[in-house]
Amino acid sequence: MMALNKVFIAGRLTRKPELRKTPNGMAVTDLFVALNREFVTQGGEKQQEVCFVDVVVWGKQAEACVQYLDCSSTVFVEGRLQLDVWYGKDANDKRCKLRVAADRVQFLDRLQATQTQEKFASQAN
Repeated sequence: MMALNKVFIAGRLTRKPELRKTPNGMAVTDLFVALNREFVTQGGEKQQEVCFVDVVVWGKQAEACVQYLDCSSTVFVEGRLQLDVWYGKDANDKRCKLRVAADRVQFLDRLQATQTQEKFASQAN
């Protein structure tokens, strides 16, 4: 049986990331990403829908996200789906959440700024 668990998303953050540390000192942060989709209905009307995706980022990459990203920053995330399961106060109160565990996060706003600076530098020469 073959299995593939790979996710690529690009969107805007809905809030500024906050750094947390695990009991053993590992850095972790959550990114809350809004994915906008525009489409045209059968009646020809333009519609827009938003999908909100939770992303968890670990280690040095989490620290960089907290340092450089802000609310509404644009990111490209490569990762895998991860199902988190926990129990509430009652043993029968099983809860779960599907989120993306990031392997790589690219900061698109900084990339765009760098490309713009390089473009103007090459035109000046």
